[in-house]
Amino acid sequence: MVLFGMLNITVLQQLNIGLVELFFGLLNLYFFVMAVQDKNHKWHISIHLFSISITVLYTFYHADLRAGSIYWLLLAPAMFCLLAGARLGLIYTISLSFPIFIILFLKSDSDNNIPYRSLLNFTLAYYLTFLICYFYESQHMKNNISLHKMAFEDPLTKAKNRHALRLFFEEHNKKQEDSQYKEDNTQLLIVDIDHFKSVNDEFGHDVGDAVLVDMTALLKESTPNNHVYRIGGEEFLIILQDNTAVQAYDFAESIRKKVEDNEFHISPHNIQITVSIGVTNLEKNQNFREFLRNADKNLYSAKHLGRNLVHHDAFDNDKVTSNSPSSIQQIA
Repeated sequence: MVLFGMLNITVLQQLNIGLVELFFGLLNLYFFVMAVQDKNHKWHISIHLFSISITVLYTFYHADLRAGSIYWLLLAPAMFCLLAGARLGLIYTISLSFPIFIILFLKSDSDNNIPYRSLLNFTLAYYLTFLICYFYESQHMKNNISLHKMAFEDPLTKAKNRHALRLFFEEHNKKQEDSQYKEDNTQLLIVDIDHFKSVNDEFGHDVGDAVLVDMTALLKESTPNNHVYRIGGEEFLIILQDNTAVQAYDFAESIRKKVEDNEFHISPHNIQITVSIGVTNLEKNQNFREFLRNADKNLYSAKHLGRNLVHHDAFDNDKVTSNSPSSIQQIA
């Protein structure tokens, strides 16, 4: 836009077209700089698409048809689809097509049905551009979703995995670097199934896998957000944001009790298990490795104190509750 604006002003002496192109070109250059700096907003995209539509439409209306400005209109459907999404992009594409068709029909020569022929060819090319982009973008989104699941989702339990947890830490620490960020109380719970090896040894690994799947479902149902991760064979992690140490401890205790009272129905077996839970506060700028070291320390303390209990480093050991039933039983 800037290039054509300068060309129209200095060489072709088309001041009105040149000023419009130059103004919107510089505006879009600003949007580009903001995007590179990761400071862009959603309304930038709307203004960007609007400016392109107005510029190309205005140029097409005022310039000679033989100048070729019509060719740039064929890029509009692709930009609409890529930047605004398939549904909104289709609305933009259809909305822009009406003034284009009218101008094209009026500016075409009247000989040999040229207006109709021009309109037919342009319409087919215009909407075909959108369809090609739509199918490509749809397939691209499907692939992205599939790759995202492979990268950040545990294939067995469908809980988030370690890669997703690392991403959470990176985003959390990045937010803390913002001077306007209000620090929250983030508590992390490591949930470990007690004597899980005994489940695999007694019932088989397929039953053990089923227990892990059901365990994940129980944790997801009990957790108010979607921050449930599987970080090891039988180890899970739950992130609680905006929670005090007391709230996190009470929540962990409710999880421990719910697991203890639950029967995992894996035909033909009914299995009871218990969990030990280590709770720790996520410190400012704490990296992933430091967190695991602190959380594992609390988890090992819970194991050392007898299993089937919760340990939080903010409390004394005598405040920790414990139950004595065996951690694995077969019922019927």
